[in-house]
Amino acid sequence: MKLKDTNEANIVAAKIINVSRKNIIVITEEGHFLRIPLTTKYQQDKTLFASLKDILKAEIWIPVNKKLKKLFSDDWLSSPTPATIPAKN
Repeated sequence: MKLKDTNEANIVAAKIINVSRKNIIVITEEGHFLRIPLTTKYQQDKTLFASLKDILKAEIWIPVNKKLKKLFSDDWLSSPTPATIPAKN
């Protein structure tokens, strides 16, 4: 798989260090702390909350827009390309 082009200056790698119902606190690779507020819709999403806790526990680095203070709905990987398997003769 290929990584997405992350030349955008506002997109940084961050690790979640705290999850609450209203905010997520992350630390960037540069050591800056960001507080990411969750919308009311996300605050009520139990699946999202559980996923964020799992990401926190696994210490996975995620993409964050540091200017907008938002998470992404996708990850670092670009769209998967179908594998080509040679036909057997």
